[in-house]
Amino acid sequence: MHLLIRSYFCYITKITVFFKHLLITYVLFSSAAYPLSNNNNLNSHQIRVSEKVSDSLIMQKALEAEILVKSQEYKKAAEIYFDISLKTEDPEIAKRATQLAGYAKDYKLMLKSSDRWLKIAEDKIPVRHIRISIFLAQNKVELATKETLSAIKFSKDKDKFALVYDTLKVFDDEIIALIFEKIYAEYKNEYLASFYYVQVLLNNNAYEKAINLINQASKFEEFNKRESRWGIFLAKAYFELGKDDLSVKILKEYLSYSPKDVYLNQYYVNILTQQENYKEAIKHYRFMSANKLINFGDISVAKKMALLNIKASNYIDADLFIDSLKDKNINSYYYLKGILNTNKSYKNNDKKFKAEAENFFNKVDISSDEYINSVKEFSNIKIRDKEFLLLKNYFKEQRSRVKNKEELEIRLILVETEIFFNEKKYNYAMDTINYGLEKYKDNGSFLYTRALVAEKIDRLDILESDLKKLIKMEPNNAQAMNALGYTWANNNINLSKAHEYIDKALAILPNDAAILDSKGWVLYKLGKYKSAESYFVKALKISQDTEIVSHFIKLLIKLKKLDRAKQIYARYIKISPQDENLIKLKKILNEI
Repeated sequence: MHLLIRSYFCYITKITVFFKHLLITYVLFSSAAYPLSNNNNLNSHQIRVSEKVSDSLIMQKALEAEILVKSQEYKKAAEIYFDISLKTEDPEIAKRATQLAGYAKDYKLMLKSSDRWLKIAEDKIPVRHIRISIFLAQNKVELATKETLSAIKFSKDKDKFALVYDTLKVFDDEIIALIFEKIYAEYKNEYLASFYYVQVLLNNNAYEKAINLINQASKFEEFNKRESRWGIFLAKAYFELGKDDLSVKILKEYLSYSPKDVYLNQYYVNILTQQENYKEAIKHYRFMSANKLINFGDISVAKKMALLNIKASNYIDADLFIDSLKDKNINSYYYLKGILNTNKSYKNNDKKFKAEAENFFNKVDISSDEYINSVKEFSNIKIRDKEFLLLKNYFKEQRSRVKNKEELEIRLILVETEIFFNEKKYNYAMDTINYGLEKYKDNGSFLYTRALVAEKIDRLDILESDLKKLIKMEPNNAQAMNALGYTWANNNINLSKAHEYIDKALAILPNDAAILDSKGWVLYKLGKYKSAESYFVKALKISQDTEIVSHFIKLLIKLKKLDRAKQIYARYIKISPQDENLIKLKKILNEI
């Protein structure tokens, strides 16, 4: 179920994808569209019409359409504009028809209108970019790819690859990768094609491929080690592959070429922080301050310095940075004071610091960005001391505080459920999420979460019902499909249907580690061991989640690849010695 929990967080972060198609039209037309509430642009524009049609008739029809727009009857307005676009050579009319069809979410009409626009427009490149998005909104990847290649082929803009990347980046990384793979195949001899393809590869966790491409890019005349982004790309790839020392070495090398590059310096301290090399990170922040790359007086910088010094147990320095925030951002001051006293209480085992920490966290206002983080930190204190009853009462108080703020209350309920779920208090977690669903019926996040909790209390009926409802509400919700398919597979039930759901999820997100693992696992359950292996291998390249590792080792045992199974086990048990999935495998491997 660990993978499903991870999928849940992936679902929470990706729910905005559900709204992307609604935003496409607004984004694409934002720079040069007719304002929805303004007809003056149309009136002042000289429309080019055929000899058979009078100007007055075109203007009359356009005015009729704009009146419909004011009533938000976009489809009817779009149909009128499309009709008159066939009677004029004016591309602005076809453009308006395309735009309004987008507002109506009628992609068929939008595409038809854009066909006309493309035919009569002098500059066809902007039209092609909009058509790329229309195709992708309909999941027509091949047609989007074809349109993308046409946009690049006919563009005279030196930034044509950047423009394509900007058009595509609102869509899923996996889709972008499929399109850029074709772009790179055709334009591998162009420097900027390599530059943007590297970004796409990094976004898709294809780190080894990105490293090879960066090394190949050095052959271009335009390649320059003073271009800090290459250093950041390379360092990121090595860091994600677990080669921390090499990552730091590369950043130091690029810093020697560009010691005052802000982005390069910031990325370097971020890597040091992730390595938990706090003292070196603090030292480099001071270098950046001395060279006026950052200002310790800035709120965000002061917060980072406070947290780094707390991590490094430099409490005096941490206090100085925190105190500098008191008159600038009182909620950040309270939050960081809470963090500081929490660390002091752990280090000194002093209840006085614990009480101080709780007091500061409770002072953070619910309107602050620090509020949810304060709730989590307060909860960690109670969990550490096993004060679950006090924690339950605390959340009841918080719910009362935010009861009239819908978005905040939803977040709070999800946090409370997550905390008690992680502490294996499943019945209470179920009570909490049920409370949420009673108040906010059919909330997608709540349905998904309740399904995860239901599995832990052997209520597969609730899990199935909630996930099926969510899939019906959101037909392209790959995480929900995967969760349902994986649960069935894990329980050895409905294996054929489980396989079907997982395949649908994989078609939507072909490079998602959890879904790839589910595919391998359902094949394992079906006894198709050889077919399962490639999916586990691909999943492990993307994520080293111990559940994937566990599944893969079990498969290798079935395939009688025992040496490899033991080798993989030895590698990952060193990384995660307390992991339950790996501990269970120890006995199995010892008995072989």
